Amino acid sequence: MKPGSRRRRQLILGAVAAVIVALTWLRLGPLPAGLLSIRHPESIELLSRDGEPLYEARAGDGSRASWLDDDRLPPTLVDATIAAEDRRFWNHPGVDPVAILRATLRDVRRRRFAEGGSTITQQVAKLLLARSEATAGRRGLIAKLRETVTAVRLEHRLSKRQIIALYLNLAPYGNQLTGAQRAARAYFDRDATLLTPAQAAFLAALPQRPSSFNPYRDANKALPRQQRILVQMALLGRLTPDQVGAALRERLDVNRATPPFTAPHFVDRVLAAAGAAPPRQIVTTLDASLQRDVLGIIRAERAALDRIAAHNVAAVVLDNRTGEWLAWEGSGNYGDAEHGGAIDGVITPRQPGSALKPFTYAVAFDGTESPASVLPDIPSYYPTAQDGVVYAPHNYDNQFRGPLLARRALAGSENVPAVALASRVGIPNLLRFFRDAGFTTFEKTADHYGVGVTLGDAEVRLDQLVTAYAAFARGGQAVTPRFLRGSTQSVDGSRLMSERAAFWITDILSDDDARAYAFGRGGSLEFPFPVAAKTGTSTAYHDNWALGYTRSVTVGVWVGNFDRRPLTGSSGVSGAGPIFHAIMLAAAHRAGDDVLVAGAATSARPEGLSRQRICALSGMTASARCPNQIEEWLPAGGAGDVCTWHRSEQVVSWPSEYRAWAAAFGPRQPGAAALAASSATESLRVLNPPDGATYLIDPTLRREFQTLPLRAAAAQQATIEWQVDGRPVGRAAGDASVAWPLSAGRHVVSARDSDGRQADAAIVVK
Repeated sequence: MKPGSRRRRQLILGAVAAVIVALTWLRLGPLPAGLLSIRHPESIELLSRDGEPLYEARAGDGSRASWLDDDRLPPTLVDATIAAEDRRFWNHPGVDPVAILRATLRDVRRRRFAEGGSTITQQVAKLLLARSEATAGRRGLIAKLRETVTAVRLEHRLSKRQIIALYLNLAPYGNQLTGAQRAARAYFDRDATLLTPAQAAFLAALPQRPSSFNPYRDANKALPRQQRILVQMALLGRLTPDQVGAALRERLDVNRATPPFTAPHFVDRVLAAAGAAPPRQIVTTLDASLQRDVLGIIRAERAALDRIAAHNVAAVVLDNRTGEWLAWEGSGNYGDAEHGGAIDGVITPRQPGSALKPFTYAVAFDGTESPASVLPDIPSYYPTAQDGVVYAPHNYDNQFRGPLLARRALAGSENVPAVALASRVGIPNLLRFFRDAGFTTFEKTADHYGVGVTLGDAEVRLDQLVTAYAAFARGGQAVTPRFLRGSTQSVDGSRLMSERAAFWITDILSDDDARAYAFGRGGSLEFPFPVAAKTGTSTAYHDNWALGYTRSVTVGVWVGNFDRRPLTGSSGVSGAGPIFHAIMLAAAHRAGDDVLVAGAATSARPEGLSRQRICALSGMTASARCPNQIEEWLPAGGAGDVCTWHRSEQVVSWPSEYRAWAAAFGPRQPGAAALAASSATESLRVLNPPDGATYLIDPTLRREFQTLPLRAAAAQQATIEWQVDGRPVGRAAGDASVAWPLSAGRHVVSARDSDGRQADAAIVVK
């Protein structure tokens, strides 16, 4: 062999060896670090209890994505994608020389570099590189070469099926939809495995130009490309001529429904509790139909809410048996940015007003009290944490009713008896109960709250208040609320009160007759089936509350303004009450409670109680002399003493704490008259206000109720002239009172009788 020929042969062999080494390096070289270890980009789908989509929380890259495993790839979609993007996919090593040559010639003719001729594997490499190295948007020859090298190496490490699976999962399909599975659900409302050839070809057309082919803007724009893909599928032998004809005739119905966002405040709570690695699909406890009912009820009441200047409403429904939240509305309008619609009022602490009273009675009923206990509804004064400052509670209507049975006091939501009962129970014991019941807002000392805590001068959360109310319906057993279906978390919590106490509270709160004297009949707290209900109104009318429960569900409603602007003269009955009424009807209907027999108890009666006849005034066992008698559930065999207050149907023996009230306010009968007459021999003195007292103006009452009753001990026939700071304020008989509107400052109250005698009392009003 000639030397020249030998040299050429050596050069050729060297070149071949170099190419083999280069190809081997190209194929076997390392992939970029972490390229295949990135987490599957999947959005999180939240479903209602019956599988209705509530919301889709997007993946970390902001896309709406679902993942298809390579063992369940839809054959029709695979065929359509290959026909659209890479006809020689099954045969090339990651790059397609024919496609590259065609693209190069096109670039030469156009005198510019374009990204053409990419195989599916190269597109997968580009998508993976963009995710792992944030190289999205990079273009040019260097980027193209890097994608090519990565594609060849992917072909060495992955099967063709794994590569096409990556493409179908990572490709963009427009409208922030990533992956064919999520696109199939969004555009055709079906799983990718159920796509028709026409639908599969339509989806395969989108990744090439997802913005231009956006089906939401113009579904027809992608049709020419879809038709070419169907023809190409036939040329590749993946469809028969008849199948192509049927696909071309198929009318595509693209779903244009907006993504669901039901119960957004509830969704926020579920996602917050889901943690850093939630499952792809979360089945919640929410009843989507009931949730829509709740929102519809709030919208229907919008005109009434506007009249009281209320912009925000929070409402929840809890299943008492399972602890599952069935409905959760945080503001009434999530999109109302002007009034803080995104704020969740269900978890925002606000003052509950009288809605806390039942818990004071529950603690007392677990002691020595019962619905027949007599509570003092009389002018009373309680020390506060401030030296020299006393607290004088008033009822909503500014009346004092004297001795009041606990049943009537709670049913009528009277303030003065509730404060007296809280004083008996002890505020430390009451706070201990609140904390055991799950209230997280009672963080301060008993001295800080004082006896006014029973009237709701602290703040609570609606969800915690509803959960505590559910314990009444569960016979005193606490319930652990839950957001997720199928949770292994125990439903039952600790025992908060005895079954007897829970029964008494339930029986009182569902007693329409007992509250009629305060609320009338036929209002929003009455139902065609048994419901235990309670309202609350907070300081200066900032908050309205209405809560109630049946055997199955507990409903809670709050009405107010997140910016704490007061409502216009609205109470819990008039503001939250109508919304509560409608929601309870809807919730109880779905729970089956509306088929209960009217008058039946909302909770089972515990053993050991029997109906006993008592005096409606003294609460003692009724005698023939008691003019008003009622029946009450009391411990069997423990009827107690026979009434000693009455003789010949008249009160002749008032307990000492009621004598002053009976003389000034009590019924006009011999017993009261005797008390008044006995004071005729006494020197003139001011009974109310007491000398040295300090009063705090109560912002929970209307201005016309901000009055102090001026009373004196004097002969019944005497006429008393009242002055404050030397200015006349009124005249009254010796056994009557004069109402003086409270005014901040230091004052001297003077009483002067017709004989010229005078008595004074110095007070401070803050």
